[in-house]
Amino acid sequence: MEFKDITPNFYQDTNQKPFCECTFCGKNLQDSNEPYLIEKSFKRNRESKQLLTVIEYAICMQCTIKKSQAISEESKQNIEKYMRENVLNLEENLSNRDLTEKLGVCAATGKNVEDLDEFNLVGQFIGDKMLVQEFPVVMSHEISEEIQGLLSEKTKEEFDKFMDTITGVPPELKELFK
Repeated sequence: MEFKDITPNFYQDTNQKPFCECTFCGKNLQDSNEPYLIEKSFKRNRESKQLLTVIEYAICMQCTIKKSQAISEESKQNIEKYMRENVLNLEENLSNRDLTEKLGVCAATGKNVEDLDEFNLVGQFIGDKMLVQEFPVVMSHEISEEIQGLLSEKTKEEFDKFMDTITGVPPELKELFK
């Protein structure tokens, strides 16, 4: 397992600094010494080509576990099958690449980030360090939509319940999980 400094593309847009708290429960991420995830969704301005952050959040492992418990067996099987068929072989190739290369291509399609109008960036962290192994990963918007389409109605209902149990989450982030 390799640790690197958190790259600026994972910083919060509001202050250009690393996330300090779980967006969902408020847990301090810098002092807990537990893994956490950061996901950021980007959309490219077609005219200026500038990347705009659509949504960003940090989620601690406790909240990640709660969220994953809301996934039905049907959805888990659908996602696992999709990942095996579409992502894992490319991901094995990407795991041998350096950080810049990993952040430069979609893990499922191999498309260059510069050619994507929308994409998600996901990384795993401990304190002020990024874990570089399976993560970070870039997923094109199309792939994210395909994965969302694999979720059963039961899972979608459970995600709604999960989001209702958490306070202080921005409304646009709640909608993302519904």
